[in-house]
Amino acid sequence: MRKKIGDVVFLFDGKGNEYEAEIVKINESQIEFKIISTTQKDIEIATKINLYQSIPKFKKFDFIIEKATELGVSKIIPVISERTQYSIPSESRNFSKLSRWQKIALSASKQSGRSVITEISAIKNFKDALESLSIDSEKSLSIIPWECEENTNLKNILRTMNQEIRTINLFIGPEGGFSSSEINIAQKCGVIPVSLGKRILRTETAPIFVISNILYELDL
Repeated sequence: MRKKIGDVVFLFDGKGNEYEAEIVKINESQIEFKIISTTQKDIEIATKINLYQSIPKFKKFDFIIEKATELGVSKIIPVISERTQYSIPSESRNFSKLSRWQKIALSASKQSGRSVITEISAIKNFKDALESLSIDSEKSLSIIPWECEENTNLKNILRTMNQEIRTINLFIGPEGGFSSSEINIAQKCGVIPVSLGKRILRTETAPIFVISNILYELDL
């Protein structure tokens, strides 16, 4: 809003391209630019992280979208699981929700200097989210933190991860966690239950904790 004709700004297209541009015209409905140079920014994570997040109460999901975007998540899929205290809204209200969430992702992308905007998918129920996975054991890893898991922890999974892994699918439960039946279904779809340690984390803390550990292990 403070810019004027002749000022140079940086624009991005949400696909990895950044443009140095000069403002040449301003009116009430639009601004015209002259592109000075184009740069392909290389700040994205080589391993794609998809966050399948059970929708929490209140505005916690806004916080999760913002922080996951800042950390470099490629895609966020809102999930309705067994204990999710959220019902799928009407078509118009659903569109409004998705538009709001996408604006949050856009704002967080700008703030963190990303030139790619995290994609916010349509709301899915847990079973459909699992069925939408394309699991290739050599190129993808799917994990689901679960407080009852005793044998496999996140640290061991990440440190023994195949270096050829290109996609990590992360499932996070709602307040109350995933049920045993949901974990069984997830395992049948190739998703690995993992422990996050001795403490039980909130649904808005768990994704940040896991994503941060993934970035650490990937040396980013």
